[in-house]
Parts: sequence; C-alpha cells; structure tokens
Amino acid sequence: MQLLVYSPQVTPRTKYIFNFIFREVLHCDFDFTSVANQFSAYQGPKFSYAENPLGGELFFKTAGLLAKNNIEKQHIAITDFGDERVPFAVENSALPFDIFAASFYFISRYEEYLPFTADDHLRLPAEASLQFELGLLKTPVIDQWSMILKNLLLSKLTNLHFGSRKFEFIPTIDVDRAYHFKSSGILKNTARFIRAIAKGDTERLSNIVNTGLQKKKDPFDTYQFLHQIHEKYGLAPIFFFLLSHKGDKKHDVNIHPNDELLQQLIKDTAKTAKIGIHPSYASNYHTTKLKEEKELLDALLEKNVDISRQHYLKLHLPKTYLQLIKAGINHDYTMGYASQVGFRAGTCTPFFWYDLQLEKQSHLKVHPFAVMDATLLNYLKLTPTQAINLINELIESVKMVNGSFYSLWHNESLSETGNWKGWKAVYEKMLASSVFS
Repeated sequence: MQLLVYSPQVTPRTKYIFNFIFREVLHCDFDFTSVANQFSAYQGPKFSYAENPLGGELFFKTAGLLAKNNIEKQHIAITDFGDERVPFAVENSALPFDIFAASFYFISRYEEYLPFTADDHLRLPAEASLQFELGLLKTPVIDQWSMILKNLLLSKLTNLHFGSRKFEFIPTIDVDRAYHFKSSGILKNTARFIRAIAKGDTERLSNIVNTGLQKKKDPFDTYQFLHQIHEKYGLAPIFFFLLSHKGDKKHDVNIHPNDELLQQLIKDTAKTAKIGIHPSYASNYHTTKLKEEKELLDALLEKNVDISRQHYLKLHLPKTYLQLIKAGINHDYTMGYASQVGFRAGTCTPFFWYDLQLEKQSHLKVHPFAVMDATLLNYLKLTPTQAINLINELIESVKMVNGSFYSLWHNESLSETGNWKGWKAVYEKMLASSVFS
C-alpha cells in the first residue's frame, strides 16, 4: 500500500526532500496530507512529520527548516546518532534528529548561500563545510540515513513496499590539456626546452625531443589506454573538454580550440564515450564565453551538448547553475571538492538542483563525484598505495547503499611522468574495485 505522510504544512522544501529520499533513493511511493481526519482514517502505512504528534502514530519531529522560505544562518543543534554526530537534533521523535531537514541542508548546499571565507579560487573550502566538521564528508550520509529510515519504517509499519537499485560506477575524465607538447607550436616548445635545460630536467627534455621527432607518444596522449581499460571493465566514461579561446592566461592553458588534432580527438572520443563541455576558468567572469565554448563543441559534434563540469570546480551558488541552465546545460558534474574526497552534497545519488532563492526544484540534474586525482596527490599528499586504500573505502561506502560512484580523473595524471609516476595503476585498481566486490 502507498505510504501516507501527515504534515500540517507541505512546503516546496518538504516536497523536494521527501521526493528525493523516498522516490530517488528508496523507490517508495508516498503521498502527503495536511488533513488530520484523513490521516487518522487511513488504514495503510503512515507517519507524521510535524511539531507535535496527532496521537500515537509513528512520529518524526520537525526542526523547522523545511517550513521556512528564506536563507539565513541556522543555529544547528548537534547530537549523537550511533557513532555519528548529526545536525538538527530533536527530542521526542522516532529519530534523535530531523533526517529530512539535515538531508535538505546538505543536498541544497544551504551553507554555500551564506557568507564564507573562500579559497584562492573563490570556492567554498571543504574544510569549511558542516559535513567536514562533523566527520560526515567521506560517506554518502543522506543515502545511509535513508536506509536507516527504511529499516525503521519496515519494523513499525506493515504493507509497505520499497524498490531496489544497483551500484553503478561512472568514470569521468577532464581534458584540460589534450597534449603536453604536440600542437603547442615551435616557440612554446622551444621555451620549454630551454627551461628544462636550465633545471636539468632530463625526463622533460627527453619527452620534448622524442615527441617532436615522433619517436614516442605525447605524455598526455593516454586516450588509447583509457579506451581499452574502460572497454575491459565494461564502463561508459564521460569526457569533458576545455575549449577556451583567449581565456584566463594562468588557468586556461588548453590547446587552441580550432586545432585540427584536438578536434579530431574529440570526434574520435565521441564514438565510444559521452562528451561534455568543460567551461573555462574565464567563463566565470566573462559569461559570454560559456555560450561560445558550448557552441563550438555543439558545432564540432553536430549535436546539442547538455552536460558540463566547471574547470577548477569553480561553483558559486546560485550564479553558476543559473548560467548553465541559461546556456542549455541539463546535467552538471561539478559537485565535489578539490581539497577533500567525499560527498559535497551528502549523497551519491544524482539529484535535481533546488534553487533556494526561487524556492523550487530546477531541471538541472547534478551528478556528484566522490574522488579526484588531484585531490589525492596535490592536496592530501597521498602515495599511490594510500590513494588506492582511500578510494576503496569510498567505493565500499557507495556499494553499501547501491548508489552511483563518480570518479574525476585527468588524461595527464595517467602519463606516468613527473609527480604522476605510479598513478596509472591507481586508476586501473579503482576500476577493478568498482567492478569486483
């Protein structure tokens, strides 16, 4: 039978988070009622979500966040729940915290609408998030809480049905620089050659010379390896290409978007993988660039590309998502942190972005990633062995809830050059862990 939920005030926030938890995560059909008599007369599975219970029904106490329609700093009470510290503590409730308010706070990225001290790229640092403070960042807590809620409801209610879902792994690749030396031109490579001599960097010298003489592949040309390994494990990858022209000189260092080799690479990659736009660093302050870059990729592939991931993970809410929607993007893969692994929105399940300013669900679907190569090496300073262990922990946490595991890698981190020596094996072991239990 259908689950009935009594709530005296069914707000857009309430509808949004209940739909996500029950329909997207738990695959359970439900309906709301604000009529007490209708709820009391209902003979099927039911519970109330309010400030006070109607009678002796299964009751979840609201912390009040979902009843509001403004954005303001929250005074969040913290409590213990098992071995976790959780937000929005309540008393005299089936659970010691408001699972719905806590889930909404995380998935809406409520705290990112409030003032915060940004990092060098004007991003919210992972360390400033409530999940990091509570030690919840490395687990998809909304999915885990949903499973606990499911078990609680099954123990208290009868005739309640939940569907099932399967774990899936989606590898994603950001192509910031398609090639290191190839397609860079004589002047740029000569300058690199001189700098390498000055530094005594024999490996770099060898790569410049041998790539120029076509004795070996460009170090960043790892596309054949990627195709073969994705095919080996039966995975469907997504590639995001940076196509900036006269972008930010320091951060948009891609090959010219009209380069024939780059364009052919994109066309060839599109035969075996999904292709998305990687909006440039400069597109964050020159908004016309997003449109230009997307139109270039659309024309090249002769189709409308509607998936994206921000270069440098530059995500500013709600501005970035509003710009993406205006440009015709329907799926974004930026939701994750640079400095820490884990689940920025508290979930490993794709979700529709909730616009807190307009108080409504948008049609932009957010696909959160759990781990990025640069996070492991550059921020956490892990060895390949340490990285593999951490990745396995993340994968297991997603498998526990049958969620979606998204990884973010770069073509250059598979080059086995410089600081990336030994990291090709990390990628292959990550893929193997995702396929084999």
